[in-house]
Amino acid sequence: MDENERASLLNELKTIRGRAEEIEAELGLCAEDRIGTECTYCSENNEFFRTLIDTIPDLVWVKDLQGVYLACNEAFELFFGAAESKIVGKTDYDFVDKKLADFFRMNDKKAMKSGRPSINEEWITIAATGKRTLVETIKTPVENDAGNVIGILGVARDITDRKLTEDGLKKQLKLLTQPSGESAEIEFADLFDINDIQRLQDEFSDATGVASLICDTTGNPITKPSCFCQLCSIIRETVKGNENCRKSDAALGRPKRGGPTIHLCLSGGLWDAGAAITVGGTHVANWLIGQVRDENHTEEDIRAYAREVGADEELVAVAFHSTPSMSHKKFRQISRVLYTLASQLSDIAYQNIRQARFIHDLTVTESKLNDTRNYLSSIIDSMPSLLIGVDVNCKVTQWNAEAQRTTGFSVQEALGRSLYEVLPRIKTRSQSVDAAIVSKTPSSFSLETSQKGGSVKYENVTAYPLVADGVEGAVLRVDDITERINMEKMMIQSEKMLSVGGLAAGMAHEINNPLAGILGAVSNIKKRIFSDIKANGQVAEGCRISLDNVRNYLREREIPRMLDGIQESGTRAANIVHNMLSFSRKSEMDFQKHDLIELLEKTLELAASDYDLKKQYDFKAIDVVRDYDHCVPPVMCEKNELLQVFLNIFKNGAEAMAEKDYSDGRARFICRVKRDDSFAVIQIEDNGPGMNKETLKRIFDPFYTTKQVGQGTGLGLSVSYFIIAEHHNGMLKVDSEPGKWTRFTIRLPL
Repeated sequence: MDENERASLLNELKTIRGRAEEIEAELGLCAEDRIGTECTYCSENNEFFRTLIDTIPDLVWVKDLQGVYLACNEAFELFFGAAESKIVGKTDYDFVDKKLADFFRMNDKKAMKSGRPSINEEWITIAATGKRTLVETIKTPVENDAGNVIGILGVARDITDRKLTEDGLKKQLKLLTQPSGESAEIEFADLFDINDIQRLQDEFSDATGVASLICDTTGNPITKPSCFCQLCSIIRETVKGNENCRKSDAALGRPKRGGPTIHLCLSGGLWDAGAAITVGGTHVANWLIGQVRDENHTEEDIRAYAREVGADEELVAVAFHSTPSMSHKKFRQISRVLYTLASQLSDIAYQNIRQARFIHDLTVTESKLNDTRNYLSSIIDSMPSLLIGVDVNCKVTQWNAEAQRTTGFSVQEALGRSLYEVLPRIKTRSQSVDAAIVSKTPSSFSLETSQKGGSVKYENVTAYPLVADGVEGAVLRVDDITERINMEKMMIQSEKMLSVGGLAAGMAHEINNPLAGILGAVSNIKKRIFSDIKANGQVAEGCRISLDNVRNYLREREIPRMLDGIQESGTRAANIVHNMLSFSRKSEMDFQKHDLIELLEKTLELAASDYDLKKQYDFKAIDVVRDYDHCVPPVMCEKNELLQVFLNIFKNGAEAMAEKDYSDGRARFICRVKRDDSFAVIQIEDNGPGMNKETLKRIFDPFYTTKQVGQGTGLGLSVSYFIIAEHHNGMLKVDSEPGKWTRFTIRLPL
């Protein structure tokens, strides 16, 4: 900490002192006291603040950002066993072991980093006394005027007694709430406040004039004796006398129905009485009274007992005459009152236990309900479906984590609001939800929602009515089935491919034979008329005709153009047959690992040489944006087939973009290569005219084309789909937004 920060922190302390002065002035000085004393008071500010801080029994200290002490109070001095002057300028590491100092420093940093007070409990040893103490420490960041943290203010309060009290209460609660058959361990002190019982016992003795004591079932005292006579005290000081007294006390407290136990003391021979205190049939204590004599007790008898137990005979005789005396009838009356009080204490103790157990059972039940509620909530929140509870008015009563993630509405924001407000896409099917609630019959329907970017999201919604007594409403389960629908479409497409495959094989062989004859004949015709082979001239001379005249005649009649048309059409038909054969069998292919980026680049080179005057597009005039992840590993594939797929997509895109007017820009391809878990993903996107829904549904169908007759076979994308799906175990899909873009996505397993 530099000098400026240190000065700022000390200034904060001065401000605190000033505030303390203001408070003291408001609370402690009247108007007359303040007149003429303000200057004197101001000069005593520091002394007052020091006294105020030192009077606080809590440990108080201030550190800078580096943990260096700047100030502390007297209580803190006791902790370190050093004066403040010896503490200031040092750190915890100068006074305590490294482990504890690290702990202190960690909590300092935690409070300063959070900008909020931090609270923790820690055991410390007061150096001045050696006492082990549990303290609750509050560490508060100190900020300057600019709001920057410049130090830490610590306050530690001794909570040892509070902790012991809490532990005692926990032990007491545990004993009170144990099963009824396990009450043997319950002690009298667990049931009552001993101070209250002592007060009751003292008042009883003062009112009746008899000695009183509450002991456990073995005769050991629980309370302090009330009005004990000197005679019994002398006798109890002897070993034998004390043993006899304990036996007598234990015998007096044995449970007895209908009244107290009254008999002469087994030790001194005075009249005693006792009543048992029980809890649910368990004997926990005895309340004893007595130490009174009647007219039948003589000094000779007591002297003889003194000699028997080894007590001072003369002291015993003097004490005997000072012992209270009353009639046996009165003592019995007092004993009956004792029995009533002991019975009341037994009833109170039993009711306390029952109440404690009832509260404990309620607490346990509530805890179990909370656990069950949390468990069910966890199940609901862990489900991938949206689970939404609604009442009869379609107000949200339950909102799981998936609903929150999908809609952006938190639980607090969604509860109590209309279902159609937080999930507007379901409003179109509100009648189905209402019908489920009214008819108490589940209802299911599907939703189709257009997403940003042109994709479609498919959802299945099921409304389950709540049928419990007194509960009305429904639970809606919303499942995203987009992947399933897309998979079904791909399966349908695959089925189409397979069904066409069988047909294609037969057709290809049937067409190949006549097609070969046509192409061969055209080639021979052109060769025998227009080529300069020797046989052509010889035959012409033998027929006495000019070969040049024949050629001129045929050219005038455009026969060569017709022959070229036949040959071009035949070649095109041969290509169609070749493509059809791709559906019927897998040829011998060379599968190796290839870099997808290299294959895309090679395809772009091939496509760049494509210029079609008839279609009026030039691939070189199309911009290409590359977005490649070079970390994608090579993929096992058949190189030529992937080149064919890429080229088909590029040519189709180029031809489509040639039909669009780019008055505000240029035609563009975006090529992407990236990784998605265990798949390599290739995307080829154009900014052409896009496709409508009908075209998207049929784009991979065999022989389906949007081109004019003679410009496309309708097999290019079908073959591409077959190559990706069947030969490479991958996926090929297309997304489009009419008028804006089309994107082909290929996923190949790594």
